[in-house]
Amino acid sequence: MSTSLSADELQSLPVFPLPSIVVFPGTRLPLHLFEPRYRAMVEHCLTTEHHVLAVTQLRPGWESNYEGRPAFCEIAGAGRLVAHERRADGTYDVVLQAVSRVRLTEIESPHPFRLARAELLHDLVPDDVSATDITSLVSLATEVSGLLRRGQPGFEIGFVGDESPAALADLLANRCFADAVLRQHVLEAVHVPTRVRLVTSALAELSHALSRRSGRPSDC
Repeated sequence: MSTSLSADELQSLPVFPLPSIVVFPGTRLPLHLFEPRYRAMVEHCLTTEHHVLAVTQLRPGWESNYEGRPAFCEIAGAGRLVAHERRADGTYDVVLQAVSRVRLTEIESPHPFRLARAELLHDLVPDDVSATDITSLVSLATEVSGLLRRGQPGFEIGFVGDESPAALADLLANRCFADAVLRQHVLEAVHVPTRVRLVTSALAELSHALSRRSGRPSDC
């Protein structure tokens, strides 16, 4: 499977806006779709050759206009459906493999679901991602993983050690952070040293909070 989206795919991307959901490139997101407009979205995706869509977080205040067109975050995760199942009641279970950060510009849609033109956001990787920065990030991740296992014995972060700094920061944010605002900040950090520092700082705060809980299960 391609690790990016093509220019053709970016021209008209189905958008699935959700409250408090942020998806990072390189991760998989299982979704259950039951609303008619989003069932139509999945059917549309499955009948095209691309099977692509974007998942973006709804902005605060969406509750008063959920059935309409509430504002969503323009920076989103986009990818391809890699598994799907249509249930007897017409709902869908799907798995999205996210491959890219994108900037969304909503366009007119002839469908009940929303569409956007998307711009790929590439990682900006200057030379100041130092070995010390990565060592600190991995050390804190290991510490947090151990603390989380006190309440969740099966918890594993899942890194294998050869991830790029950008991919490692995304992986750790996905596995360790539940707060949607923090996750969105990480998603929007295309400057990789900034992303690494943001995740490192948040892991340090999480480690401190978990240590003070004396082994109680984490909310994360």
